[in-house]
Amino acid sequence: MDLHNKRVVVVGLAQTGISVANFCSARGAKVVVSDSKSREVLAAQVAQLTNAELDLGGHTLALFTEADLIVMSPGVPELEVTRAARAAGVEVIAEIELAYRCFHPGATLIAITGTNGKSTTTALTGSLCAASGRPTFCGGNLGNHPLIEAVDHPANCEGGLIVAEVAGFMLETCTSFRPKIAACLNITPDHLERYGSFEVYASMKTRIYEWLEQGDHAIANACDALTIEGANLSPATVHLFDSTPEASPALGAALDREEQKIMIAVDGRVEHYPMSDLPIIGNHNMENAMAAYLCARLAGVEPAAIRQGARAFIPQKHRMELVGDKEGIHYYDDSKGTNVAAVAASLKGFPRKLVLIAGGVDKGGSYTDMFDAMREVATGMVLIGAAAGIIRKAAQDYGVSYPIADASDMDEAVRMATAMAQAGQAVVLSPACSSYDMFKNFGERGMAFRAAVDNLP
Repeated sequence: MDLHNKRVVVVGLAQTGISVANFCSARGAKVVVSDSKSREVLAAQVAQLTNAELDLGGHTLALFTEADLIVMSPGVPELEVTRAARAAGVEVIAEIELAYRCFHPGATLIAITGTNGKSTTTALTGSLCAASGRPTFCGGNLGNHPLIEAVDHPANCEGGLIVAEVAGFMLETCTSFRPKIAACLNITPDHLERYGSFEVYASMKTRIYEWLEQGDHAIANACDALTIEGANLSPATVHLFDSTPEASPALGAALDREEQKIMIAVDGRVEHYPMSDLPIIGNHNMENAMAAYLCARLAGVEPAAIRQGARAFIPQKHRMELVGDKEGIHYYDDSKGTNVAAVAASLKGFPRKLVLIAGGVDKGGSYTDMFDAMREVATGMVLIGAAAGIIRKAAQDYGVSYPIADASDMDEAVRMATAMAQAGQAVVLSPACSSYDMFKNFGERGMAFRAAVDNLP
């Protein structure tokens, strides 16, 4: 994509905005970075720009309507100035769309989305692909590696592998984004405060299949009708993963629970991979693994490399991570459990009784699925943050019988939860809410939990 002398407005000056601005500047574009925050607040980010003008503290209409291209950073919603720009004929695209337009046609793009599990699945897929020995990039909405950085990565070549976590809000402003392998893991209510309805939210997730063509591959969850519907609307070959006991791998992937193996159907034959290769546990993580194995095998990664990559995989932080064991009580950091469905998936069939720490900023929707999953395993609950009252009311309406306490901060929450738990049980931080009332992000919340566990006598 030729950017020379183009007037490019980059909206949002976080990590992705910095990378996009510098990328476009290096290719001769005249770049303006626009953000509603002030220069003082964004001083650290501004210092990382190489050659860009600034439009900070607001968005100047003329810059948008007179631009040749506008690139939206992830999470930035539609703005009045971007609507005006569209009306003036200016193209408005996502960062991942810009990256895609610059990829080598011989590279294999694997894109993964879903409400829950996409970070673990993306990271695991990246590990499997890297074990193949082929140049591999793994990033997107994962960690600090925006997809635009893949353009200058060695993986952007004939035979290279580009693995990307993709969020629904990144797909909003795509127009041609076409992975060769696309996976949607699940769709459950989330971000309703942004989209207004579950139907709109779901339509953003299934856009990952929208531009697939014959010869491409669409991976969907056999237990999630919305992912199947989206995959079947594309001309791509559909592969299903299914964790139910009666499932057959013939359509994609299934579990052999008796032999503790993952079964993958490739080229008309079924391959078996030991679950013991993986350092992650739980039914939801086996679903993530099935999707990752399908992604890698469909990209041509050989079985031996799959097993090697699985054994080398280092799980993402704050995803049901064991961070302490004191007096026989296990402490799990699942701070990434930022919605009800994620918590329900993590707690369903949990191997020991537990006390749950939950709360933060409510996202709208019901907590029923979380209480359903807790029914057999919960012995108590500690609530934090702005949503505490909402969750307490939901618990009362559900009719829970275990004790529920309120804590003013994470240290108090961990102490209260510890007092409720007994040896052989667990204390689990899995909030079912976003973190922005008390913490900068879920990572900071998880680290506060770990610190509170360390501070226990």
